Amino acid sequence: MKDIDDVMKDLEDRNAEREAKEREAGQTAQERVLIGSVERFFDRISVVAITLNGDLKVGDIIEIENSEYAIRQRVSSMQINGQDVNEASDGDSVGIKLCVPAPPGGSVYRI
Repeated sequence: MKDIDDVMKDLEDRNAEREAKEREAGQTAQERVLIGSVERFFDRISVVAITLNGDLKVGDIIEIENSEYAIRQRVSSMQINGQDVNEASDGDSVGIKLCVPAPPGGSVYRI
């Protein structure tokens, strides 16, 4: 099993690779839309609580960013108050399963 340092290194490598591919394809960071912020991360179940100030749907790609790193992944499922939903909007607080921890206060972007 990987420890957190190995996971973080893998994320950094993947992010660097993704950024290089985006540069080659002519994509820029301006294609990101700020849609919320991380309120809390639940370690035991690997779920992040996000307060939205924009729209989000299952299938969207999100990027959670803080001063140290960014996490990018597709939203495979989402819940509001323990109920599965396919979309959420401004003012909703959603739970999303993540592959790695996300610290509170991180900015959440829709790609």
